[in-house]
Amino acid sequence: MDTSVFLSLHSQFKLPYKRSRHADRDNGRVEGPWTAAAGLPRSSPQWLPHLSLKEGRLSEEPKSVLGATIRLDGATDISWGAAKDPFRSPDSAIADIIARLENAQRRQNEMPTTSNVAEFDAASPSALISRDIELTTTMDILATHEIPLRPWFSFFVEDVDCPPITPYDGVNWRRMKLELLELGMSNTAVASAIIAVSALYKGQLYSLPLSKALSLYHSSKTAYETLLNDNTQDFSVILAAAFLLCLFEFIQSETVPILKDPSDVFIQRLEAWAHKSSHSELSSRIITWLRLIYAATIRGGGTGLISDNVCSLFSSCNSGFPDLRPPSNYHSSPPAGLYGMLSTPIFEFYFKLQIISGDIAKVTHYHRSRITGVDQEEVVQQMTCIKSRLHTLWESRSASQRQTPEELRSNLAPEIGNPLIALIGVCTAAYHAEFVEMDRVLGDPVSESTDSRQAMRRIREIIDGDWNAYDSGKLNSGYLRPLFLYAIECMDLDENQWAVERLEEIKNPICRSEFFASFGKALADAQQRKERRVTSKYFCIWYFGVPPPFM
Repeated sequence: MDTSVFLSLHSQFKLPYKRSRHADRDNGRVEGPWTAAAGLPRSSPQWLPHLSLKEGRLSEEPKSVLGATIRLDGATDISWGAAKDPFRSPDSAIADIIARLENAQRRQNEMPTTSNVAEFDAASPSALISRDIELTTTMDILATHEIPLRPWFSFFVEDVDCPPITPYDGVNWRRMKLELLELGMSNTAVASAIIAVSALYKGQLYSLPLSKALSLYHSSKTAYETLLNDNTQDFSVILAAAFLLCLFEFIQSETVPILKDPSDVFIQRLEAWAHKSSHSELSSRIITWLRLIYAATIRGGGTGLISDNVCSLFSSCNSGFPDLRPPSNYHSSPPAGLYGMLSTPIFEFYFKLQIISGDIAKVTHYHRSRITGVDQEEVVQQMTCIKSRLHTLWESRSASQRQTPEELRSNLAPEIGNPLIALIGVCTAAYHAEFVEMDRVLGDPVSESTDSRQAMRRIREIIDGDWNAYDSGKLNSGYLRPLFLYAIECMDLDENQWAVERLEEIKNPICRSEFFASFGKALADAQQRKERRVTSKYFCIWYFGVPPPFM
């Protein structure tokens, strides 16, 4: 490879990799493991949406967001763990690479061409090989200073999920990722947040260092702040970027959550936006999911990712549960419409259940005083009201949730019935898990007559039954919390072993199923030795050295 040719190619590396806003009709599809991301059986209907990405093209358009994201012209550091903006590379590094190329070019020009031709010809194969090695390795070094959008965006759509959301709202989750990907094509903050989340998930999935992901996250926060202070930007775009950053913070808790203590600008813009008469389907769904994340992050002694004030404003945006529309180039099939119609009330049931779950968390000793008899009496009264709300919710469940798997299979086609059965199973287990949690919060002695014991038996029946709990040998991640509560509330060694083994079968590093299996085993052993309940958060800090992750 001629050095001058390579030097000319170098300039192309610094051009943005751009995808037009509209996909070509004849482009290839990148079909991801949708069911693995959503926690649905791999036999899920084929009408679920797929990612379709157009081949990128080089462009010199300076305002392209993709150019802003991957143009590495030496402004900042992209090294692992860099504190600066990781989307660019240092001048010194690029200058060194250019110098190496120039040295190679100069050595080539200085090589003899007339004298001692025989000696030169004998050495020329080695010289050519060594020069090619230098040039090709330099090319690869240059490539490390770029953030190629296509693989990161593809990974985002195919593999990124959220434990408290995707097992219960998988179809809308996939459609959301496609919409945010399209938005990221024209917005730097959204694009950078997508890349940061993808880097984090790759690190979790493959047990890689997370320093690069954290560096990308901090750069994304900077882009988000710029977006927030731009009054020309619609708040729905700001909300999308904030949601992606919250998704990062849910998986990686060693961050400062952007919505825990938001700026006055965010509150003012959220208040103005909340009072609008209508919101887009995507914004409404994001608000719903953020409220689920709020509930999940205040359980188990968590301090939450979202402030009470922000969550209260979210709850005032009561826009219902509209399903997201499929991509414009996708034609909905009758099975898709029927599944959406049947699954919507089930997700609504789950959402209301999680709001109640958050209220249960607020009466624990982590969030209020529990040191006096008066405290305990107040908690008992609150729990009585909460238990009544749970029973009312159960009585109002949809007709589909009242049927057995056999009845659903006999009345529905497999492409509809199978994912619906799986969805009903995880939602029913989540419902019974709240009774296990309530008995633990109240601190009553464990006995066979409690609602907790009955709920635990029902959880085991669902998982061991025919509710499509498994997919390709892995247990649905939606059973993580019910199984963990089962493991730490049973005082029988065989029952605990059953729950721990089921937790291990989830095999999901994103929700840390292997950790929670070990945690459940260790905590149960400690409780059996002490013959009492042991506070889960403080035991985790003592035994593992860290607070428990969000669940």
